[in-house]
Amino acid sequence: MSVMKRIGVVASALVLVGAVASPAFAADRTMSVPGGYMKHVDNGDIFKVCDTRADGKGIYGQLWYDSFYATGGYKIVLKLSDGGDAGCDSAVHDIGNKGHYVMTVCSGSYAPDPWPNHSNCTHSAGFNE
Repeated sequence: MSVMKRIGVVASALVLVGAVASPAFAADRTMSVPGGYMKHVDNGDIFKVCDTRADGKGIYGQLWYDSFYATGGYKIVLKLSDGGDAGCDSAVHDIGNKGHYVMTVCSGSYAPDPWPNHSNCTHSAGFNE
């Protein structure tokens, strides 16, 4: 094997090891519905709900959590709503490494469960830190 091929093999192996050994980083996520949105900012675990339309409906966001063993299913751990005032409403909720979180956002009312199937609602995929 030539020297250049050996260098290429070693460089490829180092890149692969670096990719496998790198920690996973959660990302910011934003979900929109007609009239507003809900956003999770990973740096600080800030949740924000914003009403962007003066239609009187308001925007309603929820954070659901399932520990898989202690909660007995998804439970609401954070509720936010915005409408009728300037700016967005926000709150902090620490997202841990255990369990499963789901965000829901709706126009006009809160979601009845973490997987709403309504045209005025949407939900995130499950996530944790």
